[in-house]
Amino acid sequence: MKAWGLAERERALAGAERDGLDLLVIGGGISGAGILRDAASRGMRAFLVERDDFASGTSSRSSKMVHGGLRYIAEGQLAVTRESCRERDLLLRQNPNLVRPLPFLFPAYAGGKHPLWQIRAALWTYAALANFRRTARFEMLGPDAVRAISRDLRRDGLLGAGLYHDAQVDDARLVLESLKSARNLGADCANHAEAVEFERDDTGRLSAVRVRDALSGRSFRLRARAIVNAAGPCVERLRGLDRPLSRPELRPAKGVHLVLRRSRVHLDAAVTFEAADRRQLFLEPWDDDFAILGTTDSFSSEIDEPTVSIEDVHYLLAAANEAFPAKGLTTNDLVSVFAGVRPLVDDGASEQPPSSVSREHRIYEDPSGLLSIAGGKLTTYRAMGQAIVDRAIRLSPALREARIGRSRSAEVPLREDSFDRGELEAGLRNRFHIAPKRADHLVRTYGEAAEALLADAPEPLRRPIGRTRFTWAEIPWIFRTECAANLCDLLERRMRMALFAPGQGLPELEHIARLAGEATGWDATRVREETTAYAETVRRRYQIVAPPLREVRTTSRSAAA
Repeated sequence: MKAWGLAERERALAGAERDGLDLLVIGGGISGAGILRDAASRGMRAFLVERDDFASGTSSRSSKMVHGGLRYIAEGQLAVTRESCRERDLLLRQNPNLVRPLPFLFPAYAGGKHPLWQIRAALWTYAALANFRRTARFEMLGPDAVRAISRDLRRDGLLGAGLYHDAQVDDARLVLESLKSARNLGADCANHAEAVEFERDDTGRLSAVRVRDALSGRSFRLRARAIVNAAGPCVERLRGLDRPLSRPELRPAKGVHLVLRRSRVHLDAAVTFEAADRRQLFLEPWDDDFAILGTTDSFSSEIDEPTVSIEDVHYLLAAANEAFPAKGLTTNDLVSVFAGVRPLVDDGASEQPPSSVSREHRIYEDPSGLLSIAGGKLTTYRAMGQAIVDRAIRLSPALREARIGRSRSAEVPLREDSFDRGELEAGLRNRFHIAPKRADHLVRTYGEAAEALLADAPEPLRRPIGRTRFTWAEIPWIFRTECAANLCDLLERRMRMALFAPGQGLPELEHIARLAGEATGWDATRVREETTAYAETVRRRYQIVAPPLREVRTTSRSAAA
């Protein structure tokens, strides 16, 4: 396993400053990771900087679906659906131990928004857009067959359902594996490194970026032949460092999700259903223990720290209780909550709801040569990366003269997972005496490296963290191989304890922090600071946030009026 700790990160920053770059990517979410990997696949000297941590924004707070976008058909977004189906199938084929098939149940009810014939027609269209590949197969089910998949689904008025397949992935893990793949191909990257200033050459074109390293306090000057802005919801903020924008060109939209215990609702597939406002929602099984309920879709200005309000929660729970009427879901059933912001492109249709805004990506080219990308989907990130690197090469005489190679990002799997998953899990259980759920988690998360992770750890660290499927051995491993800088990097995005551990890992936090301190050399003061910072982050990001007192009073007056 290739070492990737803070020492390697610091050397990479210094090397990028010393040697110069063909391409500098700003933004360490899924779009930036795809761009970096595509550039690396062509042999380019490429580097990525991220202000916070990799996948610290929307790319760790999505619905975690790799899907063609069945609902986009009704919006006429056929090109998006076709491309998404192609990219979904590529991810499934190349990365079967990272991206997992997910069956989807689309029920029809008497008087509902989507009659059964319409669902059948949409699925035929969906299959056609996927060229009738094996993944495009679907079947129409009667009420009895539907109840076998989800016996808790509302029976009153149920006419049947369409059953089709998409996929799911740990979104933050997809970002990390893409970055690791880019590093293996010759690129590199640094988290907690913020682009703060652009420099221009004599012709007015951007030639360098001043980057502030939050970990060392140092400033680096990174020279690059091409610069790409992939800052997600912050794309326009970064473009503003180059030149003022005449008007906003993005419409950020917030999506709220709830994590529930899977045992509360029976489902052997993701199930779609309608909210009171007829928006399509879903309940998605994540693993044997959890399910994800989502999602809201509302325009929002909360691009840095989107929160989850009690109104968001009540909206989702009310819809779920209508769909699964015998379950009586309440806030007591929540394991965690989270919200992400989609950087949707403003197409000028101000009355259009967020769910109807096109998911096509858009590339902006500013006079200075800065390229920015917005929109798009998790599923299509590889194609987006290829498109913008193609554009960067066309626009840069220096890159054209360098005769950069063709993109190979569609040919190279994210990691070499040439193993049988069942055999590897059985081997981990037998050799290290771990429970099946922990073996499943380790193989899903780390692939073939799961065996080395456990083999490198002393026996006490091979034990579970509390009553979770997480393992103590993951903590030092991640600091050595996945460039985590603090507890939030570790527990929010590398291990996902913030989402899928009871109490977000807070009951075990002191022990986790001590072990992290031993792995990194933190002193007692730093350990306490990290503990406090993570606990505060959990309160803001993964628990319901009460509105400010002033907002409560305003709402009350409005209601009284």
